[in-house]
Order: sequence, then C-alpha cells, then structure tokens
Amino acid sequence: MLFATKQRFLLILAVILMLTPAFLLSAGLLGRAPMFDGDERKEMTCIVCDGVGRTASEESCNTCRGRGVADFILPGPNRPLQLVGTVLGPDNKPIEGAEAAARQAEGDQTELIMTTNHEGQFGIKLPPGEYVVRVRAEGIGSVQESLLVEHNPEPLPAKSYETHHKIEKDFKLQK
Repeated sequence: MLFATKQRFLLILAVILMLTPAFLLSAGLLGRAPMFDGDERKEMTCIVCDGVGRTASEESCNTCRGRGVADFILPGPNRPLQLVGTVLGPDNKPIEGAEAAARQAEGDQTELIMTTNHEGQFGIKLPPGEYVVRVRAEGIGSVQESLLVEHNPEPLPAKSYETHHKIEKDFKLQK
C-alpha cells in the first residue's frame, strides 16, 4: 500500500513539474527580462525592424513577431552591462583557463573571479561605475586595466534572452 501511494505521489509530482514551465510561459512569468531599479518597460515601435514587421531578408521580425511594435526596456541608471572579455597571449591566441578578476575601483574591494573558456573568454555583468580588471595566466603573464562602465540608455527588447548591453574588450598578456 505504501509503495502504491509513493508511486502516485511521484507521478503527480512529475506531471506538475512538466506543466509548470507551460503555465509560467502562458502567464507571462517565464521569459521576461529582469527589471532593475530605474528600468521602465514600454511598448514602442520595434527598433529591430523599424516598425516594418519584417527583416531585410523579408522574414518576420523575431522581436515584434511581425506586429511592428514590441515591449522594450528603457534601461535605468543601475542596469548592469555585460563585459565580455577575451584573454590573448603574446601570440594573439586565446588563452583557456586564465583567471580574470574584477573589482570596484573604490568602495567594496571584493574581487569577482572568473576563468576563461576554450575561446579565452569570460563574462560578467557590471553596474555602471569604475572597475579594475586583473587578468593572469600562469607561466604567461598578467595585466591590470581600469574600466569605466557607463550607463547605456538605448532600449533593449524585453523578451530577448540577452537583455544587457555588451562591452567587448581584449586583454593581451605579455611575458
């Protein structure tokens, strides 16, 4: 009897877990971009297709789904930007496994430490401010640079998976 009750419970739990994403998506709670202090959500003419509803290749615009208008986020002053750093060796080839650390230039000096992937890249979301980024690879060298992250007021598609403006920067190590 206990075994049958446990099986029934697990079956009900499995059904609930399978239906939860569909429910959240239909309720508009899944796939929504996170909002930060000062952000504003606004429906406006699609900036991806200029309100035409189609891309240059004559396909329906993925942002507005052919409507010409879509929800966008007007970034507030505290919205983070995505730093995508690439660590390069003296030969300009990407370095996998290099350590990258970012900290505020003033105030909290706690470092956020990342390791580069097979393409020599690391990523971190940083709110506007001044930062110090230190990159090092054992046996190759290190470099430290100051980085100013400035607020970007350009609208972002609210239903996009990537809802942060990007800063792309190369860090070249010297021996």
